[in-house]
Amino acid sequence: MTPLERRYGCLLHAYPAWYRRERAGEMLGTLLEASPSGKRWPSFRDARSLVIGGLRVRASLVLCLSILWAGLGALGAGYNFILSAHVPDAVYPEALTPGWVGEPNMIAVAAQRGALTWFLLTIPVLVAGLARLRRRWSRAGAPGGWRVVSIAWAAAWSAGIALMFQIADWQPSAPAIYACSRNQNCVLAGYGHAILSPGELAICAAWLAIGAAMTLILARTARLRVRYVRDGTVPGT
Repeated sequence: MTPLERRYGCLLHAYPAWYRRERAGEMLGTLLEASPSGKRWPSFRDARSLVIGGLRVRASLVLCLSILWAGLGALGAGYNFILSAHVPDAVYPEALTPGWVGEPNMIAVAAQRGALTWFLLTIPVLVAGLARLRRRWSRAGAPGGWRVVSIAWAAAWSAGIALMFQIADWQPSAPAIYACSRNQNCVLAGYGHAILSPGELAICAAWLAIGAAMTLILARTARLRVRYVRDGTVPGT
């Protein structure tokens, strides 16, 4: 293996493994044929094209949105677990998330913005995912196949909604449930579970599983697209 071939091979790792298995040999051969004899390093243009192409295959707007949505759900469950280990602060009606006595302002702001972002992404993640799946399967000449993956996508999305409802059910829902004042130790009344519960950690793990499931659904669709493009049955993107 020549140094140029080895370096092109390293750049091809920008693409996911399943893509490399199907296209790496063809791509590497084309790159080597187009390179001058005795060349040892890929050109900047070739390196840039390979990296950008790999990112396009790996990532998409829908994938980024779904990962962000699931990640925020996992962080929300982790935040609720930390909250359950502290003395609660007063809750105000305008607050999206509860807090605890002495909570750093940076964490409080991040929790508020994270909860708002999750809420705003909820419908776009569902709609964008279904639209992308239907478009890809239709272009692949299998318009009926999208129904199966769309059901899987909707199921993963619904599981996320159910998990968030569980988190909300465990959180205090109104200022009246607190028998305490700011910066004073108090007895917490009305919490939906034990003061310190590992249940949120299980929800956090479930959120990570949802994110992985959404990624696999999109990856399966992208792999189908590549196969049909390779066979020449689908127009180029």
